[in-house]
Amino acid sequence: MLKKTQEVSFISFKRDKHDKKLRKSVFLKLNKMAHLFLTSNWFFLYDVIFELFFAITALIVSVYSFKVYKLSNQNQPKLFGIAFLSFSISYFIQSILNYLIISEKAQIISNIGILNSLGLFSHIFFFIIGLTTLAYMVLKIRSKQTYILLLSSSLLSFLIIANKLYWFYAFSSLLLIFISIYYFLNFTKNKKPKSFIIFLAFLFLLFGHIHFIFSVNHLLYYIIGHFLELLAYILILINLTLVLKNGKKKK
Repeated sequence: MLKKTQEVSFISFKRDKHDKKLRKSVFLKLNKMAHLFLTSNWFFLYDVIFELFFAITALIVSVYSFKVYKLSNQNQPKLFGIAFLSFSISYFIQSILNYLIISEKAQIISNIGILNSLGLFSHIFFFIIGLTTLAYMVLKIRSKQTYILLLSSSLLSFLIIANKLYWFYAFSSLLLIFISIYYFLNFTKNKKPKSFIIFLAFLFLLFGHIHFIFSVNHLLYYIIGHFLELLAYILILINLTLVLKNGKKKK
């Protein structure tokens, strides 16, 4: 009886070890199938922290933009608030789902695949909403029909395209080029430090997304892309701090 128990426990131990290897193998295959990034274990936790920081920063910017909208009743702060709220949601969802994966909360292989796909698609979906809203804002066209057309065509192309990740970073880079040019021209007109900071922020976001295009099979590009995004959101926070200080001085 004792011998049988030992045999069973040994088989169980081998099976657990095999299952862990199998989950790891399938996890990597699912990543490749979903066109996700293959990051090393040491960076994956930092990945989650970065995304959480981006989410909180975007949320702060969104809340402040909506406050400005309530005071001024201008459309631009409202659209800026909607855009950054979308960014915040995209980062929050991705951060939470990635944390669930690395904390081994998803013990079943199929759950890992679902979490990967859900994290990727939700991030792209909400980020595209944010970027399209910003593009509509800088166009300065006040037409709901135009906004709906821009948004629906962007989301529809995302749904029907085969390689969603490459399309996302190519399409978002195109929109960020357009937005960066707008803020650069805005800076050349007023020569204010705040205008230059927000231009630099979107320029770093652009460089980050261009880096991500090449990062699917290259870890270094992926890390560089994240640090460029980090610089962008730090600059956005600095710009928000300057705006708040100027607001207090006027009072």
